[in-house]
Amino acid sequence: MNAQEHIQRSRELLARGQPELAESALSDAIDAAVAAEDIVLLTRARFALGELLFQQERDDEALPYLQAVVRTERVDGSVDAEVKASARLLRQIRGIEPR
Repeated sequence: MNAQEHIQRSRELLARGQPELAESALSDAIDAAVAAEDIVLLTRARFALGELLFQQERDDEALPYLQAVVRTERVDGSVDAEVKASARLLRQIRGIEPR
C-alpha cells in the first residue's frame, strides 16, 4: 500500500470505531511517505496522526507530529490547510485557544 491508501484505510477504520487500528495505519502511511520521499503525503499523514492523538487527548504524543507539520513549507501551498490546522491544534494544546 502507498501512503494515500494507508491514510484512506485509517479514515475507514475511524469510521468503524477502531482508533487503535487507524493509528497503526497512519504510522504505516508515514513510513510509506518517507520511503517514497513524498513530503506532501508525509505532511498529511503526520497531521492526521497528530489530530487523532489530539482528539484522544494524548497531547504529549500529538505534539511532535503537529510541530513537524507546522515546520513544513511548500511554495505551491499544497499543505497550507494542514499547517494552519496544526497551528490551531498546537494553540489549543498550549491553552492559548479553547479546545
